[in-house]
Formats: sequence, structure tokens, C-alpha cells
Amino acid sequence: MIELIGELSLRSDKFRQLWARHDIHRKGSAVKHFHHPVVGRLTLHQHAMTLPDHPDLQLWIYQAEPGSDSEHTLRRLAELATTLVDRSPTNS
Repeated sequence: MIELIGELSLRSDKFRQLWARHDIHRKGSAVKHFHHPVVGRLTLHQHAMTLPDHPDLQLWIYQAEPGSDSEHTLRRLAELATTLVDRSPTNS
């Protein structure tokens, strides 16, 4: 982890500034915006859940609002991924 932080600090002024602020806090739920290079913009609800048998581990779930443009975009992305997997040499 230390090596990764060092490398990111050397390569990115933005990372260095954000890391120096130390304003990290836990969030259970949030709305996140992503831009996928193939399918475009996605707005997803993020939920973090601590695993009861392993309190040091968390399960992160991202979901689109039902019926939203992001839900349709995720379905399109899943279809594209399936097409790519079906065409891979290991599936021939």
C-alpha cells in the first residue's frame, strides 16, 4: 500500500493534493457518477455492507435506478461484455 501511495503521489498532482487533505470518511450509501469509455455516463447507487462474519471486510454494491438511462446502459454494457466473452479464443 505504501508503494502504491508513493507511486500515485509521484505521478499525480491531484492525488497528492487529495491525499494530503486526509478527508477520508466512511460512507454506507452514496450516488456515484461514472463515465465508461464505450457506453458513456452511468449514475449508480453505491451501498457498502460489512460482512457479519468478517467485520474487517466490506461488500460494495453498485446499482442503477430501475427504469433509468443508467439501467439501460448497464444492460447494454453486459450485452457487449457477453459478446466479447463469446468471441474470445478460450470459448472457441
